[in-house]
Amino acid sequence: MQLTHGIPLSIVATYVGVAGLSMASVFGAFKFLTLWRHVRLSRYKADKDAAAAQLASLRHALSASQALVREKEARVGSLEEDVGTAKKRLEEVARELELSRVQNQTLVDRGKSLATEVQWLNGETQRLNHDHAQTVELLQTRTAELKGAQAFLTKADHLSGADVIGMVEGLNSEIMQIAAFMAESFVSEEKMKRGVTSEEESDELRDARGQATEVLGTNMVELLRTFQHQDDPILIQIAFQACMCAYTHWIISSWYFEDPEIEHVLSEIFARVREAEEQAISGRWRALTRTYLHRMLGHEPDMSMYMVDAFVNVLITAGYQEKPAALQDRIMNDFAGRIRVILQAAQRLNRSIGEGVTSCDLEALYIAPSVPYDPTTMEDAFETTPKDKATTPEKVLCTTDLGLVRAEKVSGAVGEWQELVLLKPKVVLPSGLDDIVSGGE
Repeated sequence: MQLTHGIPLSIVATYVGVAGLSMASVFGAFKFLTLWRHVRLSRYKADKDAAAAQLASLRHALSASQALVREKEARVGSLEEDVGTAKKRLEEVARELELSRVQNQTLVDRGKSLATEVQWLNGETQRLNHDHAQTVELLQTRTAELKGAQAFLTKADHLSGADVIGMVEGLNSEIMQIAAFMAESFVSEEKMKRGVTSEEESDELRDARGQATEVLGTNMVELLRTFQHQDDPILIQIAFQACMCAYTHWIISSWYFEDPEIEHVLSEIFARVREAEEQAISGRWRALTRTYLHRMLGHEPDMSMYMVDAFVNVLITAGYQEKPAALQDRIMNDFAGRIRVILQAAQRLNRSIGEGVTSCDLEALYIAPSVPYDPTTMEDAFETTPKDKATTPEKVLCTTDLGLVRAEKVSGAVGEWQELVLLKPKVVLPSGLDDIVSGGE
């Protein structure tokens, strides 16, 4: 079928035939056709423009898609590079992981080996510590044994005999000075008078005389009671010296001042040790025992009142008219410092003789009242001893100066000692006071 400008010819023919078209009709038809063509062209143009717009849109979309594709391709390329890099890194990590696993296994094996070694070392350490502890304990035991043996076997003395002699002579000098000073202080007073008769004696006087007799002996107490002391203080001075010698001798020789029972026990023990053991052993036993006794005691007891009581007994026996308590107070107030000097010197001698000398035994030598005079071991304080040796020895009135004797155990013998008087004690004999007594009666 042919088309005329897009309109089928059959339609045109029909249209012409049916209507009996004239030329005008034909012109109208032509005009219609022209109009239709114009409409068609307009529609075509619109479609074309729409298609062109759509094409442009599609081209734009295509361009955008292509750009997106290119971007994605670039990204994919980058990702592929990253993936490649990651794969390489993964491979490296895998290799490193494998290496680490191998190293870890090596370390685990080494750790197990070291743990076994540490366990063995701990066992060895414990064994060595145990051996060390035993060695230290044994060393301490041996050290203590050697120290103990050294303490008992050493013969080194801290003081010589001459040193101790000087200390005793210094003590005697102090005793004489304070005795003379005190005697002068009391006899010049009106309260001192000749002794009273037995009927006039008070209980205080009898008690004082009894205690004075225990220290000075009967003969010296009788001289004190009957002598006129205001004329000469010598007898009171001698009595004071004798009292101080008696008490300082006790202090120097004592083991334990504060308990007579302990003193007796320790003296008995030392006597047996001294008799059975060698001098080095008994001397060190004495030194160590004295040392630890002083540490246990912790302080030096004040024995001033013992000596003050003795002075009071001498003064009351000699006729001093005063109550004992008042006399004690006065003596303590006026002479306490000098009395303590005497006591401290005696205590130093106790330590020096007891702890500082072990090669022998040094003992302060004191002669008790009524002991027969022996010029080989004593010295007459007034040098009035008869020269005739056949004369019966006088009996000692009292001791005014302490002496010093050295005794050393004979090695290998039991109860046998070599004794030597280093310093003779000075004693007062009745003959030495004859002129004094006859002049003071």
